[in-house]
Amino acid sequence: MSKSTLILVVILSLVNFSLAQDEGDETTETNLVEYIVTSETANLRSLPNTSSEIVGRVTQGESIFIYQESAEVDGWLRVYREDEEDAYIADYLVERAPTRFYNPAQPPVVTVEGRGGQISEEIELPQGIYRLDATIQGNAFIFTPIVLDGNCDESSIFNVLNFDVNTLTASEMIFSTGCTFIFESDNVRGEWIVEFRDVTDPEFLEESVLEVENNTTFNGFGQQVSMPTLLAAGVWTINANVQDRAFILSPLVVVGDCSTRTVFNELDFEAESLEVSTVYRADENCVIFWKTSNVDSEWTLTFEKLR
Repeated sequence: MSKSTLILVVILSLVNFSLAQDEGDETTETNLVEYIVTSETANLRSLPNTSSEIVGRVTQGESIFIYQESAEVDGWLRVYREDEEDAYIADYLVERAPTRFYNPAQPPVVTVEGRGGQISEEIELPQGIYRLDATIQGNAFIFTPIVLDGNCDESSIFNVLNFDVNTLTASEMIFSTGCTFIFESDNVRGEWIVEFRDVTDPEFLEESVLEVENNTTFNGFGQQVSMPTLLAAGVWTINANVQDRAFILSPLVVVGDCSTRTVFNELDFEAESLEVSTVYRADENCVIFWKTSNVDSEWTLTFEKLR
């Protein structure tokens, strides 16, 4: 199957999604925002004060979900707990998590893992578009596909290096026309895992597509591939706030007639952060994944509709 046929699969899925979507249907979960616990331990309380009952505890690195609302009491956030009463946590004990770019309930179709430099077993990837999410215990990682059967790209998928961290996370996308691969890891000593998810899986596609509107914002960290975004035809301003001195942003257009040129390619050795903006034209409604690279820190993208 050609790349154009794969794109048709996405189009049909998105059409079904648009027809099935009920604009008036809003669930409680749409009002929740993921936060990460930054304190070694933190108490969950029944009321927004330190004298109320402790109804639970969370630990550093744990994810919790906070209601997106004005605080009842300054300094306190209301915590959603499935099948339990809501609780409260002091806001200085948590920080907002980077946007999840895939549904965490979606299981990987393939998982490749190992330690150090290795060559995987043979893996058959059916026709599709796959998102790869890597977690590496170390500060460098190279991950390269070798095609044994079929006509697929053999360019390195990951080639990341960050001396400031002990654990790396990164994501990428690959197209498969039904190829058989082995994957080779290099420039790494610790344990690593790469998870493959089918981004056209109709069971999860509906929930993963972000419809971009005026002032839509999402954020991430380091080298990432965003969720699929539905960008309406028009002229947009894209603003980037980057906590780093370098930043590349590229659109991966899978549906529609939109520019595929690199949006940002920034480098300023004298800066500790970057604030940049540019104009982006969508000649028709497009589905776009946004790929970041050459960045090791947090970044935020904001979209503004000009016309």
